[in-house]
Amino acid sequence: MSSLAQPMMRRFAGRSATGWLAARKPMRAHAFIMGLLFSGAIAVGYILLPGDSERIAMLERDGKTREARMILEASFANGDRRQHTLFQLQGLYETAGELVQARRMLELLAQERPRDPNVQRQLGLFLKQTHDEPAYIRSLLQQIGLRYQETACREVIGLLRRSGDYEKERATLETCRQKGYRRPDDMVRLASLLAVDGDIKEASVLLRAVDDLRRLKSERERLQLFDLLIENGQPAEAERRGARWVKGTKDDSLALTLISVLVVANRHDLAIELARDTSVPGDSVFLSIPEIMVERSQATAAQGLLRGWLDKADTIEPPVAQRFIQAALAAGAPDLAFACAQRVGLSNFGASAITEMARGLDEIGRKGDGDALRASIGAAPGPSNGLATSGSRDKGRLNPVVQEFRIASLDSWRADLWKRVAERNKPPQVAAQPGTLNPAVRTSRPLHGFKALKDAKRFSNYRRRQNGPPKPQAPSPYSFFTVKPGG
Repeated sequence: MSSLAQPMMRRFAGRSATGWLAARKPMRAHAFIMGLLFSGAIAVGYILLPGDSERIAMLERDGKTREARMILEASFANGDRRQHTLFQLQGLYETAGELVQARRMLELLAQERPRDPNVQRQLGLFLKQTHDEPAYIRSLLQQIGLRYQETACREVIGLLRRSGDYEKERATLETCRQKGYRRPDDMVRLASLLAVDGDIKEASVLLRAVDDLRRLKSERERLQLFDLLIENGQPAEAERRGARWVKGTKDDSLALTLISVLVVANRHDLAIELARDTSVPGDSVFLSIPEIMVERSQATAAQGLLRGWLDKADTIEPPVAQRFIQAALAAGAPDLAFACAQRVGLSNFGASAITEMARGLDEIGRKGDGDALRASIGAAPGPSNGLATSGSRDKGRLNPVVQEFRIASLDSWRADLWKRVAERNKPPQVAAQPGTLNPAVRTSRPLHGFKALKDAKRFSNYRRRQNGPPKPQAPSPYSFFTVKPGG
């Protein structure tokens, strides 16, 4: 190498070492940055790796449920009791048809989270679908205890009612009611259960609350409240509510039923008031007023109301006419009964009613109308002075009119009545003393409605038969000892 080249080589070598050293510093910074980026990429990649849940989801998506189940069972065996794990296991068991294992997973989940309403609801749904009714009822009761649910209350009440467990049903109804349950049908049911247990006051309070807010709809519920109010000592409120029901429905049968309940409860004044509030003269409800008066022995007032009713009535149905005729005969007004029968038509009445009307007309002196009524049913004319005359009671035999009457056409109780009348009309076998009434006749009483057999008439007829004109007697051989008047 020439002398000229050596200095140039030394100069170049010095410059290269200095440049390499100067370029090494930026290479270190670049390597650090690249290493940091690579480490971050590894960490992000590890984080983005799918976990067990994602792996199970992907396996289920690909149809590999067996592998997914094995992963979950391994986690469960290692003590994993997380909600997600138990739910996934329950779903896989249920899909595979292993209901016992699926139920076990849900029960474990419910034990782990006893106050979770969603878990309890899921368990209840599973029990319902597997038709385990007792366990389902327990689950519903637990749900209601955790948090009030109207659907749960309604369902468990229906199940208890169907199973016939009335004690538990009543307790559940009271629990749900305290939490805010107000379904009208179930409140009426609770009132019925309380009434059966003897708590009439609380039952009436429940039914009144339902009636005030939403109105009782069925006739059975209204009658139940009506009867409870009367038993609870509130008949005036019962009458007020009954009048409101009848006016709202225009139902005469309901009005007559309520009136009959008041009459049976010996509340005749309220029954009359209810009839007046819900009727007009001439209808079937107003007719109950004279019927009540007849029952209370107010015949005169009943006759006036019956006469006014007959004048106001436009059309009279046969059943209503039968009621009118019975009330008129009981009130002692057979003429009103006969007038009503003529308006409706005699063909709408039976032989017994016509015979009773005819007998009543005979008693008030209208024998011609009575005979006409008898002729309409083919019966013989009646006697002029009652059922049986004194002259026809000879030798213990009834009046021929009574003998000829077709007893076979009457019903059994009326035939028995005629038989008893015949027995009472027989003369006694042994009289007590001449001029005195036999005790058997004296202590007997006339049957209701047979005014011809009054005590006075029977007494006079009996005296006439027993103490008739004196019969001629043969002269006694000792008559000469008899002291004659004036001798």
